[in-house]
Amino acid sequence: MFPTHKLNIAYGILVAATLITWFIGEWWSTHDVLLPVMGGMLTLTFIKCRLIILDFMGLRPVIFLWRGVVLGWVVIVLGVITLAYLLGLN
Repeated sequence: MFPTHKLNIAYGILVAATLITWFIGEWWSTHDVLLPVMGGMLTLTFIKCRLIILDFMGLRPVIFLWRGVVLGWVVIVLGVITLAYLLGLN
């Protein structure tokens, strides 16, 4: 199984990334910088998803096929969100 201290570090990173995302969202509502902020938020979302998938779901030690399927699903979902956001700007 995964050592507890590594899970605590991953949890700390998740909490920090969530707080950063929240602060970015609050800052974004008062400024007019759209694309870089959206890119930063989606990058943080991918990092959070990767930590949850690999560490908390326990997919780090399994074969690449299963990690690839789940991480590929995340990339597809974030890609669709990005596409919808970009189409909504026009």
